[in-house]
Amino acid sequence: MKMYLPPRGAPNSRRGFLKKGLFGGLLLALGGGGFLATRRGAQVLIPPGLQVLSAAEYAVMWAIVQRFVPAREGFPAADAIQTTVAADGIIAMLEDVTRDEIKQLLMLFENALPNFLFGGRSVPFTQLGPTEQDEVLAEWRDSRLTLRRTGYRALRGLAVAAYYGNKATWSAVGYPGPPPGIHDPSAPVWKGGGEPRPIGNGTMLEQPPEEPKPEVTP
Repeated sequence: MKMYLPPRGAPNSRRGFLKKGLFGGLLLALGGGGFLATRRGAQVLIPPGLQVLSAAEYAVMWAIVQRFVPAREGFPAADAIQTTVAADGIIAMLEDVTRDEIKQLLMLFENALPNFLFGGRSVPFTQLGPTEQDEVLAEWRDSRLTLRRTGYRALRGLAVAAYYGNKATWSAVGYPGPPPGIHDPSAPVWKGGGEPRPIGNGTMLEQPPEEPKPEVTP
């Protein structure tokens, strides 16, 4: 499943792609007040050099990565190729509103108050066992609320993109990688170094102007 995350400077940047109406905005903003909302989540080892995620947000993203790309025979472990760090890098490239919404969405997953309201669970997402975490994700996937379904797709797409974007996974899925020395002639920016850009869609070939043909009079 493909993930659509608007790039920086997208026309809809003022509203954001997750805020579907007043309820969606209020749900994203939910993050304080009450015992359940302030329960602390599980602690994970935070790597240095994160670009945008806080320690709490990283812990939630890490837990989500473990569920969407669990250990499988023949595939590299998500932690071995720093998938959650890669997800942080992807989030850093998003436009400001979308990046902030992803961060809010992570804490909404973690928040024990909405977890209790929607699923009757009184502990944060990161403190649940793998089976219960899978149940929470399934509830978001199948929810009648647009924000929950959209949020599920966004986080799943983020985890999958961060994992399979690493070339260490390519051999496991039978992808040989891009052919060496081959560049897309239709790319907006030519990255062929000193090699001449070949002709392709959208590529103009400079030719000398044609000489005018003499007019033929009957």
